[in-house]
Amino acid sequence: MKKLLLLTALCAAWCAQAQKPNIVGRVTCKGKPVAGVVVSDGELVVRTDSDGRYAMSSSKPCGYVFMSIPGGYETAADGLIPRFFGYTTHCDLDVIDFQLEKRSNDNFTLFVSTDTHLRGDPEELDLPQFRKWYLPDISHEIERTKGPVYSLHLGDMTTDIMWHKNDFALRKYLDVMKTYPSPVFHVPGNHDNERFVDPAVPDAQWDSIAQRPYRQIIGPNYYSFNLGKVHFVMLDNTVVRKGALKNGRRPSRNDYRLDERQLRWLVRDLETVGSGTPLVVCMHVPVADWTGIGSDGTPEFSARENQRALHDQIMPLLAKFDDVRLLTGHNHRFINIPLTDRIFQHTLVSASAVSWKINGPESRLVSEDGSPGGYLILRYRGGRADWQFKPNGYRADRNQFRVYDLNRVPGEFGGQPGSNRCLINVYNWDERWTVRVREKGRDLKVEQVWAKDPLYILIRRDALPTRPTAFRAVANPHMFSVEASAPDTPLEVTVTDRFGRKYRQTVERPKQFDWRTE
Repeated sequence: MKKLLLLTALCAAWCAQAQKPNIVGRVTCKGKPVAGVVVSDGELVVRTDSDGRYAMSSSKPCGYVFMSIPGGYETAADGLIPRFFGYTTHCDLDVIDFQLEKRSNDNFTLFVSTDTHLRGDPEELDLPQFRKWYLPDISHEIERTKGPVYSLHLGDMTTDIMWHKNDFALRKYLDVMKTYPSPVFHVPGNHDNERFVDPAVPDAQWDSIAQRPYRQIIGPNYYSFNLGKVHFVMLDNTVVRKGALKNGRRPSRNDYRLDERQLRWLVRDLETVGSGTPLVVCMHVPVADWTGIGSDGTPEFSARENQRALHDQIMPLLAKFDDVRLLTGHNHRFINIPLTDRIFQHTLVSASAVSWKINGPESRLVSEDGSPGGYLILRYRGGRADWQFKPNGYRADRNQFRVYDLNRVPGEFGGQPGSNRCLINVYNWDERWTVRVREKGRDLKVEQVWAKDPLYILIRRDALPTRPTAFRAVANPHMFSVEASAPDTPLEVTVTDRFGRKYRQTVERPKQFDWRTE
């Protein structure tokens, strides 16, 4: 009996020691405590008490802790990176405090970019194009925007295979972005991980090793924060796996899903959020894609094979929320899908179009769906969202669509000579946009079609003549076809977005088709 009591006492002492907090800290604003702030080590989720203090007994799985910035506050930034996290050590006790600054941000503007794919390549000239088209354009828009302004990057800031070939990795990305005028909340893309891991490392450890540079240089690869009344969840949905041996090296391969620890954290984070809170989930890879036009004339979508695991992880967790917005990239083209009546997926065209590769004599930055490279401006007023696409180097109020006179487009580029038909590519279209075309004062029938963009096919052919199968045009449903009565009648095209903004263009026909087509 004495031995049993002694053993019980020793077990109790060991448990007490094991549960003793090894990460503690305080969240303050100008020296005053901020209660109720969510803090996490990437698995455990706790809140600060009335004195602004938090504590956790952590295995330190990610090497840092982060706070979920509460609405009505901001943090200072280290250059581009908001200071919402702190790195842990191997010491018995880490003390990590956070400072907040009050900011009335119920109304705010977000500048959302994806797939900048910087790599310092002397042949493809990504940096000159980036500095000519993207950086001055978005900087100007940010600087002229009133009120609180923040930025999001949805991943693929860099290009993993060029980390070593061109010595251009994440630190170089931060150097290039030094003049960017707002803090940026990042998520990693599949090209923001170390591509070459020691082949002797077991497959189960590749993801942790591959994401280490990102965590050390950019910060947490998943986390959350609040702006005003809106809760943001930032996810890393690339799991890096050991690839097949190739030319004596073993590059990585990717699964598009959440790892188990991140999934557990996500469940706990969402438990801190009420179902009526507007929710924005930011991640690199989308959960669904367009698949065609159905027999009823409306676009159809589904999760593709490499998206299925991610879709099945994410969607059940979002079902309880009234208003969910997914912000994604990866595909370099627009895919705006109402997944349910309460969950809307935005997939943005890339800032780099086709990773700056289609850089012909006139540097037309056009992506595989025909959309120009650019970024999204997302405005929140209270919990209500409004957004608009901003093409690099062009005015947003005049450049939301492009019209082709298919009489003048050769058949090899999707033209229909002699048909008197026109094709309208409405880049950021979703189901609540309308397209109206008038000829001689009468409305023409507008048909939504599954088609490829003629200009992109032309530019890709001319810019990459030795690579006929690379970066092919992708069919999409944001195309609209009309038939005119004659080959030389002008058309009045009016496109109206879901917020009532009207974009108009008078199309004089015949309309020339070449690199300069607008």
